[in-house]
Amino acid sequence: MQKWIERWAYILKQLEQQGAWVHPLEIAPVASEQELSKVEERLGVRIPSEFRDLLLHCSRQVGMYWSLPDEALLPIELGETPSGDFGWSLEDLEFPDFGGDGENLDEQLYLQFHTAGNGDALLIRIEDGSVWYWSHEEDEFDLLAKRFTIYVERATALGCIGADCGQHRQFCSEDGLDLSLTSSELWLKWLEQYFTLTLSQAMSNLDSLLIYVSMHGLKGSVKEAFAQFDSSKVYDALRHKIEQSLPPAYKEAWSEVLVEICAVEASDWVRTLWSDRNDIPSRIRDYLTAYCLPAEEGLSLVLQDIEKKAVDAYTTLHRLRHFHNPKTIAWMKPYVSFPVDGWGELLAESQPSAETLFEWLSGSEVERLTAIRAVYQMMQREIVPTTCVDKDNWGQLLAFWKENEILRKNKQLFSQALEGLDSW
Repeated sequence: MQKWIERWAYILKQLEQQGAWVHPLEIAPVASEQELSKVEERLGVRIPSEFRDLLLHCSRQVGMYWSLPDEALLPIELGETPSGDFGWSLEDLEFPDFGGDGENLDEQLYLQFHTAGNGDALLIRIEDGSVWYWSHEEDEFDLLAKRFTIYVERATALGCIGADCGQHRQFCSEDGLDLSLTSSELWLKWLEQYFTLTLSQAMSNLDSLLIYVSMHGLKGSVKEAFAQFDSSKVYDALRHKIEQSLPPAYKEAWSEVLVEICAVEASDWVRTLWSDRNDIPSRIRDYLTAYCLPAEEGLSLVLQDIEKKAVDAYTTLHRLRHFHNPKTIAWMKPYVSFPVDGWGELLAESQPSAETLFEWLSGSEVERLTAIRAVYQMMQREIVPTTCVDKDNWGQLLAFWKENEILRKNKQLFSQALEGLDSW
């Protein structure tokens, strides 16, 4: 038990130092023989001997939870990003509920010792003490280990990975959790490197720095660390990352790094994305265009492409929001229609002046309701117009529509804008 506790404490300490979210380790005192007997009497069965010994001599309850930050990019061979969800509890020990009508005799074959975050169950089979996972959506069982101590040993070695099926199945063979699988070895190598690789060590060469960035993003002084390397080599490396056959989310992450580190160097390549056949998703191409090309050129490319198809609010929002360009407002005005939520957010993202917002608030119904949503979002996010607000005129206009709007939700928006006017 002591070596497990040391490993659990080490995992949480290293994760916390690297910026992951961790919950304090929960280790309760051992159970007494009387407490175990009371639970067994309630259940009407004897707790399997190996698990019983752990409760009696190690701990009555263990809980360990952690999750990696969003910036962490795992090896693409892993199906899901692991997180920590591990433990057991004497107090919560119960027969599982497999659902359905009437009495399910299979429920009496197992004891549920832990519940996964998605509601699935970790079970110990009463007959032989083997450990199983049950999926409530699939109604399927997965063997995790033939003995409880084997389960604890292997789950601990894997970092106390989560209890749901997406977590453990990638690390399981027919005999349960398997440390010899390629996926397990990849994960353990990545995890140990995540625990130990420091920025100062990573700065020794560009490959190491990119590994560090894949784990931590550009937090702190990471961005400045690239200055010691040749900018053309940095650009080539980041472009290669984006062009690899990676999941779209990974391409997006590396695109964000490229924009921060070498947007100027990438401009010619980004232009080719509009003429050459390539595997870059359009949303990533739009993002790179917004930040790597001159504003007028980039906006023109995306607007021309949008106009080739039917223009709708949410598609337009996601394609233009990165530009933060007032010219977007003039372009979108003829296209604005109900529902207006997406148009309102795009208006808020496009650096509107106070005069532009006032003009829209004084315009047609669709313009007014688009504008008031933009105003509300800007106030919520503490974004101010690019010019000064004439608070007297604004106050009169907002008060008028507060009284004269028919729908309650629209009245509330004008009322909230009126209350927030002083912040502008």
